[in-house]
Amino acid sequence: MPPAVQEGIILAKFEQYKDKSNKRKWLFSGYVATDPITKKKIVTTRKGFDTKAEASLEFDKLKANILKGSKKKRTITFQELYNDWLEQHRKSVKSSTVATNRRFIEGHVLPKFGKLKLDQITVSFCQKCVNEWHSKYKQYHYIRRATAQVMNYGVSMELMDSNPMKKTILPRKKEEEKKPNFYSKDELHEFMKFVETLDNYKYYAFFRLLAITGMRKSEALGLYIKDLNIFNKTLTIGKTIAIDEYDQVVLQTPKTKNSYRTISLDDETIRILQKWFSIQKEDYFKLGFNTSKAKQLMFSNMSNDLYYPQVVNDWLDWIYNKAEKEGLTLKRISPHGFRHTACSLMFEAGATINEVQKRLGHKDVKTTMNIYSHITPQQAENTSQKLANYLGF
Repeated sequence: MPPAVQEGIILAKFEQYKDKSNKRKWLFSGYVATDPITKKKIVTTRKGFDTKAEASLEFDKLKANILKGSKKKRTITFQELYNDWLEQHRKSVKSSTVATNRRFIEGHVLPKFGKLKLDQITVSFCQKCVNEWHSKYKQYHYIRRATAQVMNYGVSMELMDSNPMKKTILPRKKEEEKKPNFYSKDELHEFMKFVETLDNYKYYAFFRLLAITGMRKSEALGLYIKDLNIFNKTLTIGKTIAIDEYDQVVLQTPKTKNSYRTISLDDETIRILQKWFSIQKEDYFKLGFNTSKAKQLMFSNMSNDLYYPQVVNDWLDWIYNKAEKEGLTLKRISPHGFRHTACSLMFEAGATINEVQKRLGHKDVKTTMNIYSHITPQQAENTSQKLANYLGF
């Protein structure tokens, strides 16, 4: 009986034959399946099965492997997988997230994994890489996580059977003695008093805003003047700046819903901001810019456009260096240190954990508590005294 034919393709048939030892064996021969990657129709012959059931089982396995793309599993490299993942990644996340992951993967992962075939990547090799990253880079866990994301995509696309990076053990975080990255009340007063003497009111307004609100620098640089409601004495935070994968600064929505918030402002901070707006209006008018437009930034560059986030670090370095030249040694903290300062001083002023969490825009109260754990000696002393007073000891 001739084999079945479908659209010009000879379908596989099962039949008996005698091998060289004159023993009866089974074989299958003909079309098995179409490779989903190459679109090539796979036609083959397999012999040597003792029973028809064995031949049928092997046929089904071969067909399943072809349809799963097992051919590509054997040939695709990690670089090719990364290219496919990146194309999909761009459709799923913000441009700033793409930029961050590209920086980690292209800088640290591709040099090690790029040329490897997917079936050559083992758990032990991944662990060796994780250990090396741990010994060299503070952000080793981000590199590991980014690599695992690419491999997760490979598993989802059925190009990898499992994710070896997820099976690695993350080494213990290095214990480092860190200098406190926040100001006490007196230290903040000293810093702001010096900044006020400088011939740059923008710096005074900006760092006052960070210290009072606990905003992230990227949130402050994304503010419009209209985000300040003078009558209600509130400030609405709903935007943030970031760097995209093409090294361009962009304005985008915050990372979490909790980052969208409206917070109260004190009269003095509002007065300082209004004074800055007047100075900015006058200075930028001379440069040919109209700062009365609806989406005028509170803090803009000389082209009346978005600043790069790094500029805040540059401002701080300039302030600290200026102070040293004048014989004043100010405690150095990072821009994010003003956020920790606000958190610490809010607790010191008697604010509740819930109030601080909402003002800072933390998604999880644990984040707020982690900052609170960096308690100042003054706070610890006050806590002890409050307890003693309460107990009457």
